[in-house]
Amino acid sequence: MTSEQNSSPGSGLRQTIRRAGLWALAALAAFILVSAGLMWRYAVRHHDDTEVIGVSFSQIQAERFGSDWRANYLALLDDLQVKHLRLATYWDRIEPGPDRYDFSETDWMLDEAAKRGAKVKLVIGQKLIRYPECFYPSWLDRHNPEQVSTRVNKMLATVVNRYKTSPALESWQLENEFLLHTFGECPAQNLTNSQLRRELATVRAADSQHPIILTQSNQVGLPAFGPNADYFGFSLYRKVWNSTTGYFTYPQRGLFNWWKAALIEIYRPTTVTIHELQGEAWGPRGNEYLTWNEASQSMNPARLADNVAYARESQIKRFDLWGSEWWYWLKSSQDHPEMWDAARQYFR
Repeated sequence: MTSEQNSSPGSGLRQTIRRAGLWALAALAAFILVSAGLMWRYAVRHHDDTEVIGVSFSQIQAERFGSDWRANYLALLDDLQVKHLRLATYWDRIEPGPDRYDFSETDWMLDEAAKRGAKVKLVIGQKLIRYPECFYPSWLDRHNPEQVSTRVNKMLATVVNRYKTSPALESWQLENEFLLHTFGECPAQNLTNSQLRRELATVRAADSQHPIILTQSNQVGLPAFGPNADYFGFSLYRKVWNSTTGYFTYPQRGLFNWWKAALIEIYRPTTVTIHELQGEAWGPRGNEYLTWNEASQSMNPARLADNVAYARESQIKRFDLWGSEWWYWLKSSQDHPEMWDAARQYFR
């Protein structure tokens, strides 16, 4: 009787499974080695970079809390001594009528920043920070993508030409998570790859000196599509609420984001930043309706410290905290200065 005849039917299957397991282990080992190499390269590349912590600020969000937005803004500059700000030029506020511009709010914010030696990342375009994300003027037909494209590019050129010589201007953020269509009140036909490319060309033609930032995805995605710019930003939120699970904590650690940043910088000639690091509550209602105890379930001083440590684990040296309007409202109107005081250490 031959050896083939002696072999049982199950032995071939076991050998196949064993070979598949060995291949899987080899693939895993190769993945770990390549990933370690990428992360080492990233750490070396950015080893000497200076850590920069800024804040996002929205006058619209401050008004939603009933705050004096100018007082909120000056408190960030003078009390917290913030030196890096992320501000938005809301289309409905800067162009209330066709070709009729009102830059008074943005002029004031940049002038006050310049007086104090602070630097501004100016968010421009259709889709900006804070809900409802897209702030189309009432005179514009938002459901006509050709009209929107023509008008937004004209507006972008006007804004860039106005502020490109401002001593406070540090960079442009063109749109905010433009290709993410699952959040906000934005007609999807306006938020296309080709449109983003056209807007990017408009900004570059108007100003070749200041870097441009794109934020094309959220914290779990990769910029597989869309144009490239000098910087790419993604958001980091740790504990959030949704109607399906209630409160939910993202499981990945900073090591994952280190790997992600290293991977992005390999296949894209860009520098990765964190454009939104959670610094405010995310509950079942707007933060203006949450009590301090409710809000503390998703954000409090200890969670803020943990989130900053989490961002630092990623080896990304530039990140902007999200929630400065909420901190100010808690301090000035709700007798809860805890978040404001907790944030102070990151700007001094």
